[in-house]
Amino acid sequence: MQANFMTSVTVRIAGANGDGVESSGALLMKLAAKNGMQAFGYRGYQSIIRGGHVWFQVRIGDSDERLRSHGNSIDVLIALNQDGIANQASHLSENAAVVYDPDKVKVDSLDSSKYRLVPVQMLEIAVRVSGDPIMRNTVAIGSAMKIIGIDFKIFESVITAMFSRKGNKIVENNIKAAKEGFDSVKFEKMHSIKSDGRQRYMLDGNTALAIGAYASGCNFYSAYPMTPASSILHWFAAHADRGVFFKQTEDEIAAINMAVGAANTGVRAMCGTSGGGFSLMVEGLGFAGMLEVPLVVVESQRTGPSTGLPTKTEQGDLLFVMHASQGEFPRIVVSPRSVEEAFYIGSEAFNLAERYQCPVIILMDLYISEHVETVDGFDIDAISIDRGKVATSNPESGKFKRYLYTEDGISPRSHPGTPGTEFVAPSDEHDEYGDLVSDALSGIDRYVEVRRKMMRKRMTKIDTMLKNEKIFVPSIYKEDSDFFLVTFGSTTEPAMEAAELLSGKGFKTGVISFSYLMPLDKDKVRKMLEGRKLIDVEVNYTAQLAQVIMMNTGIEIEKRVLEYDGEAVTGEGIAEKALPLLKEFSR
Repeated sequence: MQANFMTSVTVRIAGANGDGVESSGALLMKLAAKNGMQAFGYRGYQSIIRGGHVWFQVRIGDSDERLRSHGNSIDVLIALNQDGIANQASHLSENAAVVYDPDKVKVDSLDSSKYRLVPVQMLEIAVRVSGDPIMRNTVAIGSAMKIIGIDFKIFESVITAMFSRKGNKIVENNIKAAKEGFDSVKFEKMHSIKSDGRQRYMLDGNTALAIGAYASGCNFYSAYPMTPASSILHWFAAHADRGVFFKQTEDEIAAINMAVGAANTGVRAMCGTSGGGFSLMVEGLGFAGMLEVPLVVVESQRTGPSTGLPTKTEQGDLLFVMHASQGEFPRIVVSPRSVEEAFYIGSEAFNLAERYQCPVIILMDLYISEHVETVDGFDIDAISIDRGKVATSNPESGKFKRYLYTEDGISPRSHPGTPGTEFVAPSDEHDEYGDLVSDALSGIDRYVEVRRKMMRKRMTKIDTMLKNEKIFVPSIYKEDSDFFLVTFGSTTEPAMEAAELLSGKGFKTGVISFSYLMPLDKDKVRKMLEGRKLIDVEVNYTAQLAQVIMMNTGIEIEKRVLEYDGEAVTGEGIAEKALPLLKEFSR
């Protein structure tokens, strides 16, 4: 099912791990962004250092059309080795161009009447021009530019900016190699993508989130490296001069406990990991809940259980993060739906954490964490900072009531060094002062009374959130539709693309998507969903969002499109599986 509502072309570079596939894809992304086009990049890779088959797919589109997924079929394949043909031939679109080195790759298995075969002496050109075989990737990118129709002058400016620090010779060799690849294509461009000449930024979800957190005053980040969350730590490490303290800890237990400690001192603190690491953080999460510290935790999902597929994506941790740790305490769970939203949520998470003095879990996944897309920029002026109730002095004589009983459940917290506001931050149940309570220490009557009061105080925050905030409901794309795809997080944008495709097939389709997933405004969500024809779309086996909706509203979404093979969904893929379900509604 081809997308016919926008003009775009997909280029997949395929080869072996260590061949520079990712850097080649990134270069093509930059060329598109600099040329005033839209671009969306996603990679498939294995958890090994060298060898094995890897690919990087770049989808390039018109300047006035936002790309919402990396696309399904391949329009231009750059095969750097024989595996590039063997593993990618089944994904080629009709009349696709296949760029290959005839000295290294055989294309006998491909039907030359069905595909445009483009032999380019990549290795020979690279060695002749520069003496460096790795330059063959540059030759290949030059060939792709000719096929797509990207102005070669853009290449010269991008390469000069990227490699000028390495000297003029490197710049000249890259330009020569790419030009020979460009000239090796002996036909006119196959695709024509509209350009507005506007240069765009290129960001992945983790980078956008890290920048948003920094812009909102995050000045502590701790993590043990675990893909796909690792690049958040990399960003803070690369920007150490910005004044953010970052720490690579010995494990995830240390990471969350250090962040809890930092948050307890008044620092805007965040830690990050994937599902396996979050499993180790669970007790620390409960510690933050009991201390009522404003902690932000990033959990970027990959396939499980256990190590699962460590380089593949999934949305299988939703129920886990919503119910992680023993006991009950308020938390906010939010799942960004786009790279742009990752930036703003990376900022707003700290306001929510400090406003309601509870953990905020940002539920990412490999797809949104690692895919790269062009963005026009962010509105830094829209960021505001709300530090919540902070005591500047002790309003009463005597000990400071850090956990004061209040109608909204939120007590004034204090920062270290504020005179008269010293308190104990206990992991045990406690009274308003932070003093521990138990039937042995306090007597059974007082113990029961304090426990009831403190639990009510903490849990009342949920009602306060729902009263004060308008975010705990889904958003609707194309509200006047007859059918709706229901989804959350990173699956939202592909679902929107699918809705356009399905509408083009005669089924007027919209999208209901959740970003803030816990707590939910049950009454409003129920009213939004009741009476609509719904299809649940998720990247997990058990339809976890549908379960959350059922638990909160009593509405069961019976028709479902569920993916759980580790591959990222696309608009075309969702539409193909949703189409027969939409037809069932009409029977």
